[in-house]
Amino acid sequence: MTDMTSLDKLRRQARSLRRAWDAGDGDARARVAAVLPAMQTLKHADALHVLAREQGYDSWPKLKFATEAATLDRAAKAERLKHALYLGQPWIVSALLQDSPDLGEADFGLQCALYDLPGVRALLAKDPGAATRIVGVRSPLLHLAFSQHLHGGGDPEAMMAVAEALLSAGADVNDGYPFEPGAEHHLSALYGALCHGRNMRLGEWLLANGADPNDNESLYHATELGHLDALR
Repeated sequence: MTDMTSLDKLRRQARSLRRAWDAGDGDARARVAAVLPAMQTLKHADALHVLAREQGYDSWPKLKFATEAATLDRAAKAERLKHALYLGQPWIVSALLQDSPDLGEADFGLQCALYDLPGVRALLAKDPGAATRIVGVRSPLLHLAFSQHLHGGGDPEAMMAVAEALLSAGADVNDGYPFEPGAEHHLSALYGALCHGRNMRLGEWLLANGADPNDNESLYHATELGHLDALR
């Protein structure tokens, strides 16, 4: 973890590096050449990349995230983990869990999104009502359906077992959540699996267990995926 806590400081350093490079400063030229040997014109993004590599990170986004994460408390990190699973950012998921291995236990939605089968089964054994209780803005099944953990190394067998456990405890395969606060239109679990998460296996399972494809979203967006699997 970098000891720099200010993104503004890092950006100022990048601007200084760029100005020095443009002025022909030997040290600046050597620093850039060590990271970007073929560089002819140095842009601000290039200078940020050089700083990141010097700090031991592969890229500016990873250095930026590490700098931001150093200031987050556990609750904020858990929320960031939830967003990373939703957005399909496996390197952020990995970084957060490496820093806090038990972060996925912060709430039941995260356990479902991370395919934490032992954790899901243990909680449902004690509290079956957790299967339908909203966590944040989504039910546990929706956290599972909208998670993109499958594309970041998540175990597909554990994913399916979590789905079965939720269904057995009363989860509704036609569950959905408002497109925006207060909206009547909902985004369904089927839409989450097929069109947001690109998760054909979970989508097929939802349909096999009674999910209604006439949700005003899934069929329409299935045409945008670049393949016919979702349409089939």
